[in-house]
Amino acid sequence: MFTQDILIIGYGAQAKAWALNLKDSARNVTIGLRKDSSSLALAKEKFETLVLEEESLSEYQNIILLTPDDQHASVLEKVSNQFREDQNIYYAHGFSVTYEKLAEKYPKQNHLLLAPKAIASEVRFNYETKGQMAAAISSEFSHSEQSKKAHQQLIKDLGITVEIAVSFKDETYGDLFSEQSILCSLIPYGAKASFDKLVEKGISPEMAYVECWHEVKLIADAMLKFGPKEFFGLISPNALMGGEKARQQIFDAKLLKIYDDLYSDIESGKFFQDSKVFDFQRLKSDVINEWDNHPLQELYEKIGTQLRPRN
Repeated sequence: MFTQDILIIGYGAQAKAWALNLKDSARNVTIGLRKDSSSLALAKEKFETLVLEEESLSEYQNIILLTPDDQHASVLEKVSNQFREDQNIYYAHGFSVTYEKLAEKYPKQNHLLLAPKAIASEVRFNYETKGQMAAAISSEFSHSEQSKKAHQQLIKDLGITVEIAVSFKDETYGDLFSEQSILCSLIPYGAKASFDKLVEKGISPEMAYVECWHEVKLIADAMLKFGPKEFFGLISPNALMGGEKARQQIFDAKLLKIYDDLYSDIESGKFFQDSKVFDFQRLKSDVINEWDNHPLQELYEKIGTQLRPRN
């Protein structure tokens, strides 16, 4: 019989938001961290804590993995001797279960997907303001009705209002592809290239910043509020004509071939294999350095912070 409720492994931004939401929903939350974790003292300020190398996980009914995806397999391997049959293990993304077959490695546990489609600050903000929040969910690797009921209760207590039933694979493929095809590529780097071109042509940097970076949120908000049909019915004639003119030049056969290749890498497992040998910390440092030295960062600090959303 399990005597403890929820153990969250990790204490990054998402873990903090989840822990606070669940605590405010009257759930008993413990944070599990390595004994040398720099977050251990911080977690102790608000939650009970557990040192993974020294204390048992066996009494917890629900274990939520909120470490980076590439750490899931090693974390589970280190604590697997403490597992009890029918424990619930939750994932905020399907990546590790899809590519590292964790449900097959640990078949006596229930592996459940609860993937909020929101950044950490929005997970917390939407909970506090009783706002709408969507999540991809899956119980395909659940063995009991009891675990499925626990899953539904956790979804509710986290503050999820819209459930998107998917498979672990579909969530993984969709997440990886959208990040590559638009969210972390076309949007920020398209904004950067557009800003650079306007400044090159003599437009003031402040004006270029507002047009190419700040207005991304205005457009995205309108898309979500009105939907595709009404959005295109509302934009100005110049915006409509210009958008269609650019679409015909940008979204050509070459770009669609790139999209095919990106998806093929995900589907074949090449993306996963590449990620295992990739120097993530070096790439992150290089990218941050590039943006830190770009005028967009200076303008964000100068005027953008006055315009950013409160949450």
